Amino acid sequence: MNRKNLTAAVLAGLAGVAGIVGSAQAVNINPDGLGQVLIYPYYTVNGGNNTVLSVINTSEDAKAVKVRFLEGKNSREVLDFNLYLSAYDVWVAALYDDGGVPTLVTPDTSCTVPYFYGGDGTQEFVPWALTDEEGYDPDDITTLGDISRGSEGHFEMIEMGTLIDQDLGEDDDGNDLSYNSATAATHVAGVPADCNQLIEAWTWADSLDPETRGYWLMNPTTDMTNPSGGLFGGAAIINVTNGTMYSYDAKAVNGFAANLDANDLLHTEPGFTTPNLNSGDITTGYVFLDNGGSTSWSFNRGVDAVSYVFMHDTIMNEYTTNDDLGAETEWVVTFPTKHFYVYPDTSKSETVLAPFTTLWNDADDEGDLLGEANQACEVILLDTIWDREEGIPGEEIPTGEPIPPIVSPAPPPTQGPVTPIVPFTLCYETNVIAFGADGGNLLGSSNLHTIDNATEFFTSDHGWARLELDDYDWDEDEDGIVECVDGDGPECNSRDPLGNLQGLPVAGFAVEGFVNTFLGEGNDVLANYGGTFQHKGTRKVGSD
Repeated sequence: MNRKNLTAAVLAGLAGVAGIVGSAQAVNINPDGLGQVLIYPYYTVNGGNNTVLSVINTSEDAKAVKVRFLEGKNSREVLDFNLYLSAYDVWVAALYDDGGVPTLVTPDTSCTVPYFYGGDGTQEFVPWALTDEEGYDPDDITTLGDISRGSEGHFEMIEMGTLIDQDLGEDDDGNDLSYNSATAATHVAGVPADCNQLIEAWTWADSLDPETRGYWLMNPTTDMTNPSGGLFGGAAIINVTNGTMYSYDAKAVNGFAANLDANDLLHTEPGFTTPNLNSGDITTGYVFLDNGGSTSWSFNRGVDAVSYVFMHDTIMNEYTTNDDLGAETEWVVTFPTKHFYVYPDTSKSETVLAPFTTLWNDADDEGDLLGEANQACEVILLDTIWDREEGIPGEEIPTGEPIPPIVSPAPPPTQGPVTPIVPFTLCYETNVIAFGADGGNLLGSSNLHTIDNATEFFTSDHGWARLELDDYDWDEDEDGIVECVDGDGPECNSRDPLGNLQGLPVAGFAVEGFVNTFLGEGNDVLANYGGTFQHKGTRKVGSD
């Protein structure tokens, strides 16, 4: 080990010790799945798919939760509302396409504000935040982005606080001044006691008379105390026609906020853009490293601590595109905090913030490849793609005479193929990578990048691949192809780190689908199968 690596290792060890000491007051991803914040990396209503979802309150206390759906390109809000969960409550909903408009439907009686169950249980996604496209005129709503842009993306649930029944005493006439909000949200015989009370708490009875404001409009902390965690959830992408279901667990973030009044307030009026992932008052992130150690870093913004716990320099997963099995593979790659770094309206910076490298719609000085409208592209490297026998692109499978075993030590091997570093761009907050030349059928994504593993690299149709999120560079040839080489040409550089971690903040999973067209003699029934597999990853401290 050289001195540089030794120093980096010692520093990593010291940071790990500091992280252990301070982990009680640090943002972290809970491997057991319970948290204050839940990140759901993907939803879609494309390609005949619906998405069903759930959130569960495992605590003995009622909870106030912000539910927010973010479209896939730049995480503009397409729907958010407040959810009030009873102790031990479950809330479920589904997303579907209604004539080109993504729509939420719920059969669940738990209190939402506005209350969806009280009507037909549905709520369309809305376009009012799609102001980030070229040609938008604030005086002309017809220039807003098309709501069909919200047909895929990701969503998050943020605990705003714990509901209580606060004793406010009596007035001079002996009338009880208490509101008992926790009791109103609590189920009695399967139905909340009084969802209408919670709606009225956020209602102006007369918009011209401040005295008619609901009690939460006057004081959002009434009947509220600090968030306490204990949420978990999951989602499933279901295609009824194909008979497929791809399910996953939400990522659970703990230690997000310690106080109800974190960054002003967590408990906010429905329709507010807060709380968001920058609203937590805990600004230290804490992660475990691949070597069993740990590290932490303190920031000025809460969102940086959240990004820190999602940082990876590589992600890895399997793929299969075998024609005989009707197999397809798609990877969801979501950067759940990206807009806080690349979009000035939420980053509050006119320049891109590390670890990202390109502003939303920012034109690249050297060409349009990284500067097309309505995107913020990051160069990602397909570090290596292997088949199941460790074969890599360009490697020839030995044929001919058998090769007998030999004694050790063996002679030096002949020079093998160069491991490929194939660059491409992911331009959105929620992206899908499809393997195979005809990929993209499983999730129906419009934020799609295709990797043609079968013909572009070699003939294998199953194996695994690794994406490099740390090193990057780009160039263009006459065909506009991104190139990155070591040696004669532009060298790969490293992104600026976030804290002491290299890479990008990423979440996601792989989806594999299979079609069985023959189930036995005399049986022509079609059967579809599928599964999801969480991405695996590595973390890199400093420049080691």
